[in-house]
Amino acid sequence: MSVVSDSAPQTADALEYFDRLTAERGLAIRRDAVLAPMTTLRVGGSADRLAEPRTRAELLAVLEAARRAGIACLVIGNGSDLVVADAGVRGLVIRNRAREVALDGDRLSADAGTPMALLVKRATAAGLSGLEWGIAVPGTLGGAVWANAGAHGGEIRDRLAAVETWSPDSGILATMTPAECAFGYRESRFKHDRLVVVGARLTLSADDPTAVGVRVDAFQAQRAATQPLAEQNAGSVFRNPEGDHAGRLIDAAGLKGLRVGTASVSTRHANFIVTDRDGRAADVRRLADLVRATVRDASGITLEYEIEFVGDWAADLTEGVS
Repeated sequence: MSVVSDSAPQTADALEYFDRLTAERGLAIRRDAVLAPMTTLRVGGSADRLAEPRTRAELLAVLEAARRAGIACLVIGNGSDLVVADAGVRGLVIRNRAREVALDGDRLSADAGTPMALLVKRATAAGLSGLEWGIAVPGTLGGAVWANAGAHGGEIRDRLAAVETWSPDSGILATMTPAECAFGYRESRFKHDRLVVVGARLTLSADDPTAVGVRVDAFQAQRAATQPLAEQNAGSVFRNPEGDHAGRLIDAAGLKGLRVGTASVSTRHANFIVTDRDGRAADVRRLADLVRATVRDASGITLEYEIEFVGDWAADLTEGVS
């Protein structure tokens, strides 16, 4: 996910200018598009405008149109780790569907919209190791770079050779080294700078395809056994504090099964919030805040969010959120 500019109210003139620019370039744009079906949590309102580019060229053309029109822009992938406000998102949401993948020896290059599961599949078939853990990441390569995603002891930064970015300030593409990305635990400079991840290059290791596949299958089986995959969820709600696990702290506080409206703490894994069909984002946020406060009171540890709350959150929904 990338936030190109803030979500302040957009003027009708700016949106109309954006509509003209994209129409001139033959780019498909939807108005008042409901975002809930585009997230794994299945909650949230509509975007003023939605684009779903399927190539890198289309992605860059939409980004440039938004830059010229001066409208707020939010770039998403599979919509995991994301809670969209019930009131929706002002400006433009880009659902990046660009997913070209190329292999060259032990190097794998891909567009940011490529699902991690697809990258794992391609790497496994080619007998390339180092990305097996990615089968447990429900998002895209761009989201994985943005959050330095990881699982089973691996992180995306461990295999990155380069990251291609686009700047909304200059409209220029640039290539960054991993050292320039300021990676940390579920952190990177992309969470703080106005840069869009367009693609990345990974360096993997040659291995027997069967052996790689066995490890992938094991990670996938572990995920299915421990996470509420059959229910609507956004992945881990909180980051693990150093030396401990958020799920253990939430479970120890007796919060498994706790419900607020249409949202509840998963009984399978305490660090997951699941929602009912037609759930409300406000319920998710209130429940997450309640869990956070209860764990803080019980253990003295303040959990940090791993999920991202985006969009137009009204003051009455966020009152008391800390």
